[in-house]
Amino acid sequence: MALLIGVSEYEPGLNPLPASVKDMQAIAKVLQHPEMGDFAEADIQKLENPDPQKMQEAIETLFSDRRKDDLVVLYFSGHGIKDESGKLHLATRLTRKNPQGRLIKSTTVPASFVHNIMSDSHCKRQVVILDCCFSGAFAEGWSAKDDGSLDIRAELGGEGRVVLTSSTATEYSFQQQEANLSIYTRYLIEGIETGAADLDSDGAVSVDELHEYAKRKVQKAAPAMQPEIYAVKEGFKILLSKAPIGDPKLKYRKEVEIYANRGEISIIGRRILDALRQKLGLLPEETAAIEAEVLKPYREYQQKLQQYEQALVDAIGREQTLSDYTRNDLRRYQEILGLRDEDIASIETRISPKNGSFPFPDKVTAFKSYDATPVKPPNKAVAVLRNPRVMIGTGVLVTVVLAFSFLVKPHDPSVTTQPSPVESSTPATSPTVSPTTEMSAKNFYDRGIDKSNKKDYKGAIEDFNEVLRLDRNRVLAYYQRGYALNKLEKYNEAIEDFNEYLKINPNDVDALNMRGLSYYNLDKYEQAITDCTNAIKLNSEYAHAYYNRALAYAAQTNNQKAIADYQKAAELYQQQGKTKDYQDALEKLKELQK
Repeated sequence: MALLIGVSEYEPGLNPLPASVKDMQAIAKVLQHPEMGDFAEADIQKLENPDPQKMQEAIETLFSDRRKDDLVVLYFSGHGIKDESGKLHLATRLTRKNPQGRLIKSTTVPASFVHNIMSDSHCKRQVVILDCCFSGAFAEGWSAKDDGSLDIRAELGGEGRVVLTSSTATEYSFQQQEANLSIYTRYLIEGIETGAADLDSDGAVSVDELHEYAKRKVQKAAPAMQPEIYAVKEGFKILLSKAPIGDPKLKYRKEVEIYANRGEISIIGRRILDALRQKLGLLPEETAAIEAEVLKPYREYQQKLQQYEQALVDAIGREQTLSDYTRNDLRRYQEILGLRDEDIASIETRISPKNGSFPFPDKVTAFKSYDATPVKPPNKAVAVLRNPRVMIGTGVLVTVVLAFSFLVKPHDPSVTTQPSPVESSTPATSPTVSPTTEMSAKNFYDRGIDKSNKKDYKGAIEDFNEVLRLDRNRVLAYYQRGYALNKLEKYNEAIEDFNEYLKINPNDVDALNMRGLSYYNLDKYEQAITDCTNAIKLNSEYAHAYYNRALAYAAQTNNQKAIADYQKAAELYQQQGKTKDYQDALEKLKELQK
């Protein structure tokens, strides 16, 4: 049995989502196909733009009077909204807020309602797929009230259940204006239709295989999106569809996946694929279509980079120095495109110096230096583990912005000094201001950065205090002051500043990492783990976050989770060519496995 819900039309205040109803219809098509989902047409109910009562009744009917071995699928594409307490609500066509700005909950379907209905069901094979945002998009009046995190396990967890979510981002991250389908749903369908999601080639597509396939594709096209899967007991292995065995097109597709690298097929890969095409008896036009489909997410990613670069060039062409409004607009555009800070860093570095501007003081000009070792005395059992991995970067000199990072491991004898400030053709001196000239927020900010470079953290804090007195919108000053406070072991005050910064930039993985370090130094391991986990959700290849989370788990003597994170960190370090870090993670593993 399946209930498929698509909500494209909304009350004023929520953006319409044209793709949502199309998503629902496309999912129905693959579920009904006899060679794919093989659901009977009578067993699939489709709801288009329902009101709350109709949607709740349909959900209750779906899970009621089911047998233990029934397979029940609930699919929703639309807006996901959080109330003031952070609870998830599925938006209906009537969802709105009252004049005081509070969510009118009776116009939604709360996740808790779905949870209760699922818990009462006798069915033990329950699949929920949510292709929605949690923050309510960018629509006016629907801004998020917290950091964007949401405990789906608590909201929709339970025995024999599996929950798939498209992303914690906004609708624009997965619903492109030119696309017929939401990006996550598009790749769910592609995985089923082509059979490519049958990762173990056993002739069936399980929920975890389907999600893994879609996630990989999504992150090639929109790296900032972080699809998630949550399951209990056998939930991961619930079978959703059939897949062909021995199909030559599927064999060819899987080979293309191997040799497609960054949107291109290598010279040797081309020869291999040409030989395989002849061996499988496929026509050139058939293999060309397969290759185009496999390479599509890579090319979409490159197109988004070009779109962002053009927007930045246009903005610099209009303003000699970018205003805060323009910077905010560019950051918003970056989020809409699903791009991470690291995706656009080279664009900003390449373009900004040529135009003599400071486009992003709250991002690329940040002196994000992290203390690599907790300065408080380590606790007994975990002394050997107290060496959090953090990134060290340096910031801006004149108009040249060079961003780089270093891994600092104080226990490593080869590391004896902190990195020096970024090199420039201009000497690194403190900003000077004429005694008769009133200092601006930027003057104080630049001088504060210089003091931080020189480890004058008390003086830096005084300057950042002045920055925020003069201009509360210079949010990076919160970050920089938090860094300096952390260096002075004022961890609680540092956390307050990181909290302020993360309200504006909730997806800054480095800030999450830095706040996690402060929590770690206060023995607040759960909070440290939460920050590392959120950083990983934003960037699944952030090896340092896995490493740091392993340290926190080890401090709690949760060795099983610590070992898993050290293994993941080691794997990523090896892939990224960071030999010393790889060896360090292996050493930590050996210590825990003794």
